[in-house]
Amino acid sequence: MMSFKTSKVSNFDRSRISVCAMGLALSVALYSLPVWAGEQIPSITLSQAIQRSAQYQQTQGVWKTQQQIATANIKQAKLWVNPELSIQQTGFNSDQEREFALGISQRLDVFGERKAKQKRAQIAQQHIGLKQQIYQAELELAVKYLWSQLAIYELERQVVQEQLRVSEENLDAIQKRYQAGSVAQVDVDRARLTHAESLRLFRQADLQVQLAKQYLSSAWGERDQSVAVALSPQHIWPVTTAQQVQQHLAANLMEKNRQLLLLDSHAKIEQLKAQARPSPTVNVGVNRSRSVETNTDNTLVVGISIPLNLFDRQQYGKEIVQAQQTQLEQQQEFYLKQNALQVGSLLTELQGLEVQFRALQQTQLPLAQTVQQKTLQGFKVGKFALLDVQQATLQLQEVRMRKVQLLKDAWQCVLAAESLSLGIDPNQVMNKDAIAQLNQSLGQDTQALSAIGGGN
Repeated sequence: MMSFKTSKVSNFDRSRISVCAMGLALSVALYSLPVWAGEQIPSITLSQAIQRSAQYQQTQGVWKTQQQIATANIKQAKLWVNPELSIQQTGFNSDQEREFALGISQRLDVFGERKAKQKRAQIAQQHIGLKQQIYQAELELAVKYLWSQLAIYELERQVVQEQLRVSEENLDAIQKRYQAGSVAQVDVDRARLTHAESLRLFRQADLQVQLAKQYLSSAWGERDQSVAVALSPQHIWPVTTAQQVQQHLAANLMEKNRQLLLLDSHAKIEQLKAQARPSPTVNVGVNRSRSVETNTDNTLVVGISIPLNLFDRQQYGKEIVQAQQTQLEQQQEFYLKQNALQVGSLLTELQGLEVQFRALQQTQLPLAQTVQQKTLQGFKVGKFALLDVQQATLQLQEVRMRKVQLLKDAWQCVLAAESLSLGIDPNQVMNKDAIAQLNQSLGQDTQALSAIGGGN
């Protein structure tokens, strides 16, 4: 059985009690996080995150539905126009001559309208396959963005944690100098305020990590707080070579989409030309006439009707499609040139950021840490003033946060370069709701699919 003995405390100091309370709060805050409490959390790599997300998104079955619609469209485009049946009779009284006519008519496709519709349906099926590739690329980039956000926020939390530890050391040193009568009470209060702000920043950084975990794990349909990246700054730095970007440029998905649009435009013009030509309609029937004397006469009737396309020859429809086709052709060269220039600028910026990051990581950060530690040690023995400690601490904090910002800028450059090289708008994938927006657009596109052609 344990027993506790109380005794009178001499020289009661509120400042020291406050410092102890802050230290206890800091310990509770830090050890409430499993990653620093010794518990090993399994990390997730970028490829694993992409794979899990792709497997989960496939369960929607949207692409299977779109392919079914495309297949049905091809079959629909092969159908002939339905024939027409006509029945006529005159003379309904017994004292009148009666005439009964039964006929059937069929419009003939002699100018290739059905063939043009079939071609457009086949292009639409290819378009769906291409849109699936675009969706998969957008999904991969969106997951890469969420994964990089979690990695950066984890690093930022670690940086803020280190700053919190430095703040605690500074506060403890200032408290001891205060007890020795070397600094004023207001200096202690300022240090306490700085330490409290560091604690708030740590809690804010931890909240960002928790939210980033939720956003990333939601990509595979979970809300997993145990997911983590847990990489060092060197391994968080994005790796994208110019060769990879060139491969993406060669397989530019939006350029392939433009080419399919051009093919569809050509097929649509051919369809309009076929519609503008006078397709004949064959009529076959039997006329039966009966006189009052009950004599019956059957006559076979065969005829053909040809529309006179005097006014509507689809001339303006062809003009509209040709204007759209010309615009697509003009955009092609302009787009490729502008896209390559943008990607090149982003890669140049990335190289510059990497030079800064390596210099900061190898030179500035170790030097700032050494200066801060030596300044604090000198302050403890009275060689440096409090202002020197504050300046050294601020410099260290700025260098650490600059490292985080360089990583953020680098990932933004990489994601923008990869998106543009694939022909994807970076704004579509570089936000926390990107996957939800992609799925919403995909569902709307599926509902908007309609029949291309066929008879009626």
